[in-house]
Amino acid sequence: SHLNTFQPVFTSGYDLYDFSMFIFNRWGEIVFESHDVTIGWDGTYQGKMVPQGVYTWTMQIKDPQTDELTRKEGHVQIIR
Repeated sequence: SHLNTFQPVFTSGYDLYDFSMFIFNRWGEIVFESHDVTIGWDGTYQGKMVPQGVYTWTMQIKDPQTDELTRKEGHVQIIR
């Protein structure tokens, strides 16, 4: 079976070693956490597929030139 993963795609200019991503369910609980841009979320939590629905994500990455943190957030929808 083919699993899709949700992960960022960054252009150059970011410190890929200073990265964090969190995905939250509708109750604000963290269902996924990553500090590696190559590791995306496969839609599971504790080994089981999460329910269909909308999940909130936040990502933070540092600009190595300025040490400025860029923070982005949005939503990802799980559909089966």
